[in-house]
Amino acid sequence: MWRLLSRLFNNNNLLLTHSGKQWKKSFSSSTERKLNVAVIGGGRIGQVHMETLSFHTPLAKPVMIVDFIEKVAKSTAEKFGVAKYSTDFKDVLKDPSIEAVWICSPSSQHSEQIKALAAAGKHIFCEKPLAITLKEAEEVTLAVEKAKVKMMLAFQRRFDPNFAKAKQCIQAGAVGDVYAVHLISRDPAPPPIEYIQNSGGIHNDMAIHDFDIARFMTGSECEEIVAYGACRVDPKIASEGNDIDTAITLLKFKNGAFCTIDNCRQSPSGYDQRVEVFGSKGLVRFGNNFPNNVFIEDGHSIRRSDLPFNFFMDRYTEAYRNETKEFVKCVLENKEPPTSGRDGTAAMAMAIAAKKSFLEKRPVKLSEINP
Repeated sequence: MWRLLSRLFNNNNLLLTHSGKQWKKSFSSSTERKLNVAVIGGGRIGQVHMETLSFHTPLAKPVMIVDFIEKVAKSTAEKFGVAKYSTDFKDVLKDPSIEAVWICSPSSQHSEQIKALAAAGKHIFCEKPLAITLKEAEEVTLAVEKAKVKMMLAFQRRFDPNFAKAKQCIQAGAVGDVYAVHLISRDPAPPPIEYIQNSGGIHNDMAIHDFDIARFMTGSECEEIVAYGACRVDPKIASEGNDIDTAITLLKFKNGAFCTIDNCRQSPSGYDQRVEVFGSKGLVRFGNNFPNNVFIEDGHSIRRSDLPFNFFMDRYTEAYRNETKEFVKCVLENKEPPTSGRDGTAAMAMAIAAKKSFLEKRPVKLSEINP
């Protein structure tokens, strides 16, 4: 039986107290303005963002879902209680009630959609990449800046609590001057060969996140890259995918910091994501996330009961939600988003330089990479 029930309204939170325990439920005041949004693309990542916008972001209101497959668009609208659906993204342009749009469509469509949305005055949240080529990425970034709309690129790792806290520690001076960053990023298993054939290679579709995090952690721009790699996991990745599956990349930054990136398409222990930043005063580091914190201790060893998360959507669930909430906040409060088209073009240029270094077997300066 309830011994004590108190309702305290503060900063739009409902605080329930029962026998000394507290639960807090966020809610939005009926008078608080909500951001009308649309999502283009009803695939895996589109579903993730639609769920966050519908159930975890009180200040956002999804009003349209677009997917070129009508069945997907309709079922997604029904699933999340969205009033309108379409198979043509241009219907978003025609709807004056829509203020911001989440682009979760195939990569080849991003450039066209960004330009059209910017011209229509819509704010844009875009899944990576901005475009297929560096030239297109530069063009869409300029188009957004010219239209004076906000655009945020979805480098979700920046919004993961571990990455965000490490960056906070660095900014607070915990490591002093950054000397070296070491990033480990390994997938549980290789993607299908068909995906690899159209991905642009391991530096473009996998290491692109690490290139962004290297800039994020060092607070500097990369000036030179040396890349090594081989096909160690599956020979078909080389013979049919024309790619490598294991890569080591060394980055040199303008502030003097170095970074090593260790990528592999397969990790027997699961999704492997580890970071260390070392500097003049010390280091910050974090390891993998696990489904639980249970350990087994017996006469043989002390060990965890489970392997790390085996899927990036599970590992970065909180990060995906945080980035979506942040962009809604930026639009409503008229603030600049923490990631932009400039971050996207910088990471893309680094990916191009890494691939060039691997193919030409030499260090490549970023000044060599032009749109």
